[in-house]
Amino acid sequence: MVQPMNTSQSLSAAAIRPTFKERSPGVELGILRVHPSGGLTFLIRMKKGARAERHGHPGGEETYVLSGRVRIVRRVDADGHAQPDAVLDAGDYLFAPPGEVHEGIADEDTTFLVVTPGGLTTDDKATGDAHDGRGTSAGRS
Repeated sequence: MVQPMNTSQSLSAAAIRPTFKERSPGVELGILRVHPSGGLTFLIRMKKGARAERHGHPGGEETYVLSGRVRIVRRVDADGHAQPDAVLDAGDYLFAPPGEVHEGIADEDTTFLVVTPGGLTTDDKATGDAHDGRGTSAGRS
């Protein structure tokens, strides 16, 4: 099993093949790199009809769709203002600014690359705790 690249590893190291873990039904995340700042570079695979839970990006999010179609919905910016939904097809890129929260819905089987300089947070509605994309507690500010 290949592990995510640590930034202290040489860039000429062997190719990385992520291990995917299911985050929610039909949504898998494979971490490629953990940034020194706590950010992440990862791939997401979503089955048609799957929904990515509501989540936020303290440092923003860059998304590039490799295959399929995904809708980014219920977007709210850092100031609490609703933003328009976005529909992304293979070859499309979207930058979500720092502090945005949103959800994703796959209209077909979809794979996309994500870079989150400030990491990823999700809200557990049952406990109110925030968690980062690696499954550890992430403090709120």
